[in-house]
Amino acid sequence: MCRTPGSTSRLPRTPMTVASTPHLRRLGLVITIASLAAIAYATLLPEPGQPPDARFCLMCGSLAGVDALLNVLLFLPFGVGLALCGVRPKRLLLMVSVLSILIEVAQFLIISGRDATISDVLTNTLGGALGFAAIRYVWSWLLPSPRTAMSLIAGWGAIWLLIQAASGFAFAPSIPESQYYGQLARSLGKNFVVFPGRVLAASLNGTVIPNAALADSHSVRQRLLGGATVATVVVPGEVTPGIAPIVRIAGAGQSQIILLAQNGADLLFTIRTGAAVLGLRSPVFALPRVFPIGPVRDSAMLPDTLRLSARYVSGEVRMNAQTDSAMNVSRVTLTASLGWTFVLPFQWFIEGTPGESVISWIWIVALTIPLGYWISHLARSYRSYRSYRDRAVGFQALPTLLWIGSLATLCVGLGLAPHFFGLSLAPVREWLGSLAGLLLGAALAARLTPKLHRSSENSSSTGSSNRVAEAPQSQATARLGRDVGRHGGAR
Repeated sequence: MCRTPGSTSRLPRTPMTVASTPHLRRLGLVITIASLAAIAYATLLPEPGQPPDARFCLMCGSLAGVDALLNVLLFLPFGVGLALCGVRPKRLLLMVSVLSILIEVAQFLIISGRDATISDVLTNTLGGALGFAAIRYVWSWLLPSPRTAMSLIAGWGAIWLLIQAASGFAFAPSIPESQYYGQLARSLGKNFVVFPGRVLAASLNGTVIPNAALADSHSVRQRLLGGATVATVVVPGEVTPGIAPIVRIAGAGQSQIILLAQNGADLLFTIRTGAAVLGLRSPVFALPRVFPIGPVRDSAMLPDTLRLSARYVSGEVRMNAQTDSAMNVSRVTLTASLGWTFVLPFQWFIEGTPGESVISWIWIVALTIPLGYWISHLARSYRSYRSYRDRAVGFQALPTLLWIGSLATLCVGLGLAPHFFGLSLAPVREWLGSLAGLLLGAALAARLTPKLHRSSENSSSTGSSNRVAEAPQSQATARLGRDVGRHGGAR
């Protein structure tokens, strides 16, 4: 449409919802069936062990945060499929709620080892609703109006800062006041195996750790918060099929405070952090190839004894394994970009490998892409609609201010937030990753926005055509009804 300098044309409106066409309905049916199969596989198979007694809690179990997030993600595709099928919002909520309730009832009455709780019903329903809303109002976040774009930018910036702060808190030591107990090569139940070697000595900053209650728990807590080194001397045994505790300090109710353990041929170390408070997976660090893979006499290290130590201090984890002839050392720098390890459906052992750095970089890039996309989209809207720009006070400087604000947000999330929780500042690669995410989001907006505008216009015209086609049919039906009524009355 042509514009003159004095034109008062408005920003083009995009349809708020997706018009459900036959090919979208077919796609929605496929997604719905696939998501139902995934839900059944994830929720209806028995598991070993006994579920907790609590049924009406909102945050149930030690991994309540992980379970809630996984439930939302599990039911997200189900909501997407129903939205593409053209299901109405009220019916969607009813269908997701009923499905979730049926699953929880089956877990409670039939399926062994499953945890049936009210929180699962709520998070499952939330996941379905979010998936439905994402598709139902897809044009509202792909082609938002300036006001909506501003809200999305502010909201996503807040979410990104929250993720960074939560990751920093999850890495910070969080050790409650309690009576502590030393446990050396103990048998601790089904989640652990027994250490096959012998523990000759164990200490915390040189103070002996007994295989009994600790005399001064308050002092132990202060030492751990200050970065004390836990050390032990062991005679190694065979490779273990699971996690075998060597030195463990536990609090009331056997809650784990610190652990030094063998897992296969690797040495594991963990300490209680804020992740336990948030219901996320605790960070566990691994030093690979410490214990002999075959019989001790065939090992390259030929150890009579192994001296093992680990320390969690100042945003860094240090692990050491030493014999008379060899040494294996590891230093893992803790940054908020490792936050993805807290929410996995399985336990990840952090080793500080290049592969972990790549995943962390991708994590940072993915989290900043939406910010770059919406800022760029808003800037393009500013350049495209002159009359709107001229009428809006201060709108001319808005795109520049938004880019400056996004850079300030990155500085807070990568610098101040980690420092507040005692972590290291983000390395250069993560700063570059966040900038790459912003630029990639801007490039996506530049490339996709014209195509999305055409697609939205086609969707809008399709919906209008359907309504126009349905109007004569409804009018003809109404006339037929009146004619039948009139003839019936005459008879």
